[in-house]
Amino acid sequence: MRRIAIALTLLALVVGLHACAADAPTAPPPGGGGSTGALQIQLFTSDANPRAGSCTLIEAVVTLNGASVPDGTGVSFTTDFGSFSQNGLPSVSVVTTNGAAVTALCGPGAGSAKVKATASVSGKTGSATIIIVFQPDAGTLPFVSSCSPSLGPTSGGTDLTLNGGRFFGTTSTTRVQFTAGGITRDGIVTSVTSTAVTVQTPAFPELTAPSTPAAVTLTLGTNLPTPVVLSLPTCFTFGTADSSTPTIAALLPSSGTNEGNTRVTIIGSGFASSGVQVFFGAVEAAVVSVNFNQIVVLSPPAFGVGAENLNATVDVTVKNITSGTVSNPVSYRFTPAIQITAISNNIQPAGGPFVPVTIFGHGFQAPVAVSLAGVGAFVQSVSATELVVLPSQPLLAGCADVSGDVVVTNINSGDSATGVSFTYLVTELVITGIFPSDDGGGTVTQVTITGLGFPINPVNADVKFGSKTAFVQPGSTQGSLIVSVPPGSVTTSPACVPPNVPPALEVAETVDITVTNRETTCSATAAEAFTYSLPCVAPTPTP
Repeated sequence: MRRIAIALTLLALVVGLHACAADAPTAPPPGGGGSTGALQIQLFTSDANPRAGSCTLIEAVVTLNGASVPDGTGVSFTTDFGSFSQNGLPSVSVVTTNGAAVTALCGPGAGSAKVKATASVSGKTGSATIIIVFQPDAGTLPFVSSCSPSLGPTSGGTDLTLNGGRFFGTTSTTRVQFTAGGITRDGIVTSVTSTAVTVQTPAFPELTAPSTPAAVTLTLGTNLPTPVVLSLPTCFTFGTADSSTPTIAALLPSSGTNEGNTRVTIIGSGFASSGVQVFFGAVEAAVVSVNFNQIVVLSPPAFGVGAENLNATVDVTVKNITSGTVSNPVSYRFTPAIQITAISNNIQPAGGPFVPVTIFGHGFQAPVAVSLAGVGAFVQSVSATELVVLPSQPLLAGCADVSGDVVVTNINSGDSATGVSFTYLVTELVITGIFPSDDGGGTVTQVTITGLGFPINPVNADVKFGSKTAFVQPGSTQGSLIVSVPPGSVTTSPACVPPNVPPALEVAETVDITVTNRETTCSATAAEAFTYSLPCVAPTPTP
């Protein structure tokens, strides 16, 4: 069946529950970070509370000894709910670009998904988890619009207000949890109204960094069979940095085309709502919005005044206009526009089995969606210059080859390229032999039909003797079908033809045998290929 999900995925990524703003990625919730040795993984998402049936971006930022891991490092994503957009499966492997690997998780309905990312580099393995809660109805559910303040000391005791709407319950039926540095602790809920929940933050003496984003989980109605859970994307940060000092934790995505205009979400803390400037290298970007702990900008083009950024990795910094303070730098890479240059294994049988296809080019950025001749393919791996995908079964309208362009789309930027051709080859069906070719007066119950173009799975073969269906039996193969002999249409015994006398066998009828491959819709007919016989009767004497 066709699996073209590009438009649906792109739409789903910009629609969702307005909990902590639709563009605000989140740091790891409970168990949201982990490492073995010096390998560390941080997870972020574009929406921790997406609408059921939609998708949300997830980015894994992987560092080794504090530096980004080499490009092409494999990151394995798994989920216990929903599937990943690249392949429609609950697991996918994506390689890093500039230290980050990006995928998109899609939820078939309402439910909570625990996503785990794992990577191995130089004998060290690290993992991290994040919770995504797909919501059943964004129109009637509670939502969080802002957090105030957005930063507090690791000693705890900060009175944090979660502003929003449709809140319900009391302080005893409301729970707020904070996860920072892989540790989860409960805050003390002090007030609950329909528009605000106030909580006193717990202490995290283990945190030593100037700024550590915390994942906040708000649970309403803990006394109900199904409480409402909201995952709040980095709405609070623990640290020693001054609240007016901007700090960047991650960029989503962390790369884009030289043409610019890529929508980039900057995750961090200390961003001044009164106004900020964002610079890509020395070039200022257009700020779309500033909310608690996140800024959305459009990357500048790497042409003209930004020519020094062409195909370069540059520092992104945030400056609070009022105070003049500047954030730490975080790397962003400008890349060529997506382009397809070549392809391997571009002719494959429509009925399978399929082998992986390698698409060569540049500008590829995970997550990507790929279609081959208009049929969605399963993405197995992504690097900047090479994609590996597995074709899926085409929907055939006739016994003819299906050919068309290869289309690759970078999901989070919308950048797309069309190039080279792919063909699903439909093999003509041919019948080469039928044995035995008669029913022996009812003693033959099975017939073997040999030929070419039969389906890989023999159960997808439709075999008819005349107008009657013959059932395909176990033991059949792609080149040899063993079928049952259906009863003939003639039941009246024919007259004996001399020198035959009763009960000699006489031909009762001869029928065509037609084989149809349901996978390709191709068919072939062997004319008058099978004979039914019956014991003859003495001819009626002529008066």
